[in-house]
Amino acid sequence: MRATDTTDPRTYEHVRIHTSQMHGGREHNVAERFRMHLIGMYSNTVGPEWSSGGRSEGDCVHHINLNLTGRRRVIFRGKTYDLNPGEAWYLPANTPVERYCEEICEIVYFKFFCECLPGVDPLLDWETREPRRMRKIDVNEWRTWLESDKPIGIASILGLRGRLMWWMVQAIPELDAAISQHLAKHSRFSKVLHHIESHLGADLRLADLAQVHGTGTAAFSAAFVRSTGISPKEYLNRRLNQEAIRWVLTSGLKMKEIAENLRFNDEYYFSRFFQKQNGISPLRYRSLLSGTQVGSRNSD
Repeated sequence: MRATDTTDPRTYEHVRIHTSQMHGGREHNVAERFRMHLIGMYSNTVGPEWSSGGRSEGDCVHHINLNLTGRRRVIFRGKTYDLNPGEAWYLPANTPVERYCEEICEIVYFKFFCECLPGVDPLLDWETREPRRMRKIDVNEWRTWLESDKPIGIASILGLRGRLMWWMVQAIPELDAAISQHLAKHSRFSKVLHHIESHLGADLRLADLAQVHGTGTAAFSAAFVRSTGISPKEYLNRRLNQEAIRWVLTSGLKMKEIAENLRFNDEYYFSRFFQKQNGISPLRYRSLLSGTQVGSRNSD
């Protein structure tokens, strides 16, 4: 069907423009490019085993925790955060915390990562990142979600993602500055980042990226670290791990096939890389987070 605007132009005569791609375009365009990629929604009942034994541990993707029952706490940079029943908490990626739990706790949690530039999560290196209390929640509402036998449909997933995004915006009032600073650091390497997205794989080399940037390897590496705070190799590993997680959780392929698609030398090398990045084997990761049992045909 052909889309045609037949609106009388006179209806626009007294319109006030608050934001558009033509007026105040930068903010509008950045907001359009910012995405939340929802990996999944999970529930669990945990107890003392949730504690980290005094170690600081963290995930490479973001979490939003909904506490239905029980009390837990996390410690980050010496500060204690109490995760109480009836609260939603944002636990940012790349932010190791000590975990403590002495009660039986029912939780719902979401795993996700964000993106602005291709493959670049602007909240991974947000300088003031810390656990944040987001809001109070209706425990009975979330119990209804868990008790329903109906599969979660497209509209519900879109609604969940929109709700989580709004919570995050409210919990991070400095989000504008965090995104702007991140883009300023990475924009000079936009060609390199696009090249990474087009050729992402375990065989992508630092020399290839330096050639795209138009400098020598040492000069490129130093400039990348100065601008972004991490090395090109670390960024490559982060991005490759994000893609590996996506394949492991959503593809249903065997680990050997995923290793081939991501151009690892073999399945063993892929498994070792995944274990180093996530603290768990890809097979076990799939079993725990996708509902696929280790012994099933697609988990070989």
